Amino acid sequence: MRSRWKKAGAIALAAAVLVTVGTALFFNGYGPLALVDRRVRTDPGEAKGWIDNALHTTMDAVSPSLAYVGADFEVEREKDRWDGEPSMVSDVTEIVRVRTVVSKAKLPALMEQVTQAWKTLGSREIGRSAPSDEIQALDGVGHVGGETSLTFLATPQQDSTYTVSFRVEAGGVLYQPAHEYKPLSPLGRTPRDAKGYVVNSPVDDPYWSH
Repeated sequence: MRSRWKKAGAIALAAAVLVTVGTALFFNGYGPLALVDRRVRTDPGEAKGWIDNALHTTMDAVSPSLAYVGADFEVEREKDRWDGEPSMVSDVTEIVRVRTVVSKAKLPALMEQVTQAWKTLGSREIGRSAPSDEIQALDGVGHVGGETSLTFLATPQQDSTYTVSFRVEAGGVLYQPAHEYKPLSPLGRTPRDAKGYVVNSPVDDPYWSH
């Protein structure tokens, strides 16, 4: 009788362990639907290669060159699957912020250089904000390596100059947290203060700032 109880206890323990492990796998991206995502989605390293190439192409096309403060990542994960599994699909955006302040007079020249760079990336149509818009922007779609969404943003400051950033996004990427992505070489991560605000010491450039 005692042997029978031991055997029943061992079976119950094994079943409990199996349920616990199965539940942990299910909610950590190893359920049946998530496993499909793992097989068919773009690898994070491959997507980052596309993004980095687009950013380097954009940045290298600007002459005289700009000073950069750093790079950040935003990862937007799709909603959970219908069965409750966490999605393994994400959109990955890398953002490069420019330290060089750009004058209103020089902004059109900068935007034209970025436009030409994006054409080399295969962007057939490049959208441009109206001259009267407060925030000046460009958007396009790159096709070199893999498809990327391209965005240029110039935000006006009180002294009639602009702060600028480049954003490149790849969609349908196998999920991994933003902190696991390494910033665009040779940049480090964009420095932030204790409240999370970007620490960006503006650069007064003899060409771009005047």
